[in-house]
Amino acid sequence: MKKAVLLLLVLSVLSMAKSAKSTKPSEPTPEAKPETENTVAAETESRSEAQAASKDEDASLVDSTYTLYIHPFNFLVPYSHFWAGINVPHGLTDYPSFNLTFEWKLFEKSSLMTMPHFVRVDRSSDDYKIYDIGLQESFRWYGVTGKRWRYFQAGLLLSHLHIKTEDDGGFDGWLYGFMFNGGVKKILNGGEGFFGRFAVSVDVGLGYAWTSDFDADRDRAYFKMDKGFVIDVNAAIGFQI
Repeated sequence: MKKAVLLLLVLSVLSMAKSAKSTKPSEPTPEAKPETENTVAAETESRSEAQAASKDEDASLVDSTYTLYIHPFNFLVPYSHFWAGINVPHGLTDYPSFNLTFEWKLFEKSSLMTMPHFVRVDRSSDDYKIYDIGLQESFRWYGVTGKRWRYFQAGLLLSHLHIKTEDDGGFDGWLYGFMFNGGVKKILNGGEGFFGRFAVSVDVGLGYAWTSDFDADRDRAYFKMDKGFVIDVNAAIGFQI
């Protein structure tokens, strides 16, 4: 009898242990955790490779030593010419300027920018015409804010102004000032093929300009032009030589 009772107790204990084991929360198999880690590692590696490829592509775009730009919007869009500053005499002018820009690469991420211009303003209704021929000479640094083709540009401008009036004759004077610009440049088609020789740039700037006294053709005649702040907006298309 004692043996039977002891046997029943042993069977009861084994049954309870088996029940407790079956109700214990299941744990992930050893293979599941490494699989998740491998997926995350693969995604991280893929992102790293994509970023590296983007950097390599950006680094592979190399400027030519010389680039010649035209400014097509200056031929089409009327705007206030820089020599007038913000307070434009007699309102905004509608005579576009003719500009060219020549970029000479001096170092890996810096260039010398030469920008000649010509503006002819016909204000016959106000009895004057202005002929403006000048030059803006600037130094450009690439790599601003860590981006290869973002740039900051600082320069000086100098112009000769000839004002022609019917009543008081002609006047000659000078404009001079400084300009700071910030913008971005892009080389087309990844720098490959014929279209890879082209580059476009867009920038905006702010500066200040002064004018000298004007020499008059006639005695006791004078012409005055105000100094002022300068707002500059540029869009250029260039061809790498």
